[in-house]
Amino acid sequence: MKISPAINLPKAEGFQTNSDKRLQQQQSQDDEPKYTLSEFLDAKAQQYSDEDASFAGQYENLEKVYDDLEQKINVLQEQISKLKQNPIQRHLQLESGTAEVVKPEQSKVQQSLNIQPEHTGVKRYRESLQQEQVDILLHQLNELQSKQAEVKQQMMDMVITELKKRGNEEYKL
Repeated sequence: MKISPAINLPKAEGFQTNSDKRLQQQQSQDDEPKYTLSEFLDAKAQQYSDEDASFAGQYENLEKVYDDLEQKINVLQEQISKLKQNPIQRHLQLESGTAEVVKPEQSKVQQSLNIQPEHTGVKRYRESLQQEQVDILLHQLNELQSKQAEVKQQMMDMVITELKKRGNEEYKL
């Protein structure tokens, strides 16, 4: 049975689903202009790119690298947050995303409520492996953020150098 998207189900006041929260975050991000460097420097970079093909090519390459690093950082941050979640929450999210065959004697609700007890040694081992994974991902995240900062610095230096060069020419006129 499919529910048409036109049907609005009543929501409890103050209750938001994850999709509602994501939609609000996207809308707030769309409302605010996104600047790579700053409003002024981005405008100057655009102006210089329009006037100078060499500058445009170099700056565009740096923008591509910056955007690529941004995407990689976002993926790592999502992976880290998933690993840091409570194991029960992670289990429930994984369960809800996969299709299961329901045994005739148990309903799906009863199956999802069954939590298998685990040995404390196994639990500690799993948690230590999980922490090692988080540490590795955090290290990778820090490296990517450092590289992104270097690229951003190169972009700023490029615009400021061009600004100084053109600023001197403007004052001579």
